[in-house]
Amino acid sequence: ERVGLGLLAAFGAVILGILLTVGIYRLGYIAAITSFAMAAGAAYAYATVAGQVRRGLPGLIVLIVLGVVASFFAIVASDLSDAYGTILDRYGAGAMAQSRVSFVLAHVFDPEVLRTYGKDGALIVGFAALGVFGTVRRLMTGAR
Repeated sequence: ERVGLGLLAAFGAVILGILLTVGIYRLGYIAAITSFAMAAGAAYAYATVAGQVRRGLPGLIVLIVLGVVASFFAIVASDLSDAYGTILDRYGAGAMAQSRVSFVLAHVFDPEVLRTYGKDGALIVGFAALGVFGTVRRLMTGAR
């Protein structure tokens, strides 16, 4: 089992999953299902490149969980970037003392902002749990 190479392939799938999540969310759809697809894609990529999944399973699970968390914060950052643009359009360049990146970084972990994403966060975590459980079950069954 080539753990490092498998995790690198899975990382690529996780990055694609994050981009897919933000893209679907920006189109106005519920993007939570992508966390399930991310878990399955990462597991598939790992198994295809690394071979049988045994030693790399804990790392793969951590990578998937980190990817799901990153997806959620990427959605929040995307909305904050839009909010920055809206503020500039409405009030002019003098209304913002900070750059778009500074604005997003200043608010992406703000509890008041995050509270508005309760439903989205719960759905993302729920589908991720299903994806991770299904993926681990399938990998463990295949590893025997």
